[in-house]
Amino acid sequence: MTENVFAKDFSKNRDVDLVAAFHLFNQYTQRLEEAYNQLQNRVKEIDREMAYTNACLKDKVEELDSLTKYLNSLLSSIHSGVIAVNLRGEVTMLNKAAEKILNLDASGVMGKRVESFFQSSDGSKPLLLLALESGKNCIDVERKIETNKRVLKWIESSVSLIKDVNENTIGAVEVFRDLSEIRELEMRLRNADKLAAIGAMAACIAHEIRNPLNSIEGFSALLARDFEDSDPRKKLVRNIIQGTKNLNKTVTELLIFARPLRLKLRNNSISNILDKTLFFVAEDMRQRGLTNILIRKDYTVDTDFLQCDSEKLHQAFLNLCLNAVQSMACGGCLTIFTRLVEGNVQGNIQVGISDTGTGIKKEVVHKIFDPFFTTKQEGTGLGLAIVSRIIEAHNGKIYVESMEDRGTTFYINLPRNGNCHTDVFNDAYLKNETLIPQFV
Repeated sequence: MTENVFAKDFSKNRDVDLVAAFHLFNQYTQRLEEAYNQLQNRVKEIDREMAYTNACLKDKVEELDSLTKYLNSLLSSIHSGVIAVNLRGEVTMLNKAAEKILNLDASGVMGKRVESFFQSSDGSKPLLLLALESGKNCIDVERKIETNKRVLKWIESSVSLIKDVNENTIGAVEVFRDLSEIRELEMRLRNADKLAAIGAMAACIAHEIRNPLNSIEGFSALLARDFEDSDPRKKLVRNIIQGTKNLNKTVTELLIFARPLRLKLRNNSISNILDKTLFFVAEDMRQRGLTNILIRKDYTVDTDFLQCDSEKLHQAFLNLCLNAVQSMACGGCLTIFTRLVEGNVQGNIQVGISDTGTGIKKEVVHKIFDPFFTTKQEGTGLGLAIVSRIIEAHNGKIYVESMEDRGTTFYINLPRNGNCHTDVFNDAYLKNETLIPQFV
């Protein structure tokens, strides 16, 4: 009896526990299902947020990419060169105009120090580095630069510091434009004005001064025959004759300078012309007893033929070489070299005449091609002016670099195409030596 009651109570309690366990399981199941549903809803919400964020990010990336392309297109389209550097002076950006002006490839200079390819011809620091060091902008600075291929250019630059949102300097940018052609045109206009005045003056000198000079020289020669060699008056007459000859020489040089150049163009080798020039230079040195000057040739152009007037170029080269020899009174080295002009598709030829002489003062170096400017006591100041005119007549260009007590180098760029400028005058003017300058 007692066993049956116990069994009934145990069965009853077990049923109650089992019901409670099932009830609790159902509660947890419902809670888990609710949590799962909430998680699914949250995941969907996050997915929607992520999709929206991705869409916004995609729009921002496309907008940034479009803006970057626009800025790159803008930088590529402007004609001014743009170079940006970081605080270490390393190039971070270079536009197409800068590549063209400096004659280089941006891929070859990115990350390199700016002074390795872009510096002033006088050796001073680039403006970008000066601006970073001083912490100040540089506005409208005009200077001559030398590229890594030894090409000289006149440029006008403005440098501005690059700053972040906190006004901290993170780099500098330089915007510059090439003034070489403008300066060349200005120089030609100045030369045209000078030549116009010289031409008018030369015509007057040829008729108003030369004839009286010949009369003075002739009558002085007749007067000299009336005196004995021991007579002191004969020495004075000889000084008069020598003075008229010197003045007549000056008039002749002036007429040569003002007279139109009539080029006889032929296909000539530059090295042959230079060899002929050096032969005369060596002979002049031998006659003057100069043995302490070394002549060195460095011809690096295999095919150096071009359309030119060999006699006129010989005259120009000889003048430059003799000037170089005169600047090396204490000895030195005269170097003549040829090479191709870098960056020129036609392979134009550059001739260099370099000496280790006294050099030219910085304040007067820009005047040496001006007519009548000279640093010599007995010079007329027409030698280099004639040289410049001969080179320009060949459609060439002449540059000079000089440092006091270090020497001087003349660079002469000559085109191969033979597109030379010849002054054409009416024969009637040539017969009576009336000079009417004509310029290109």
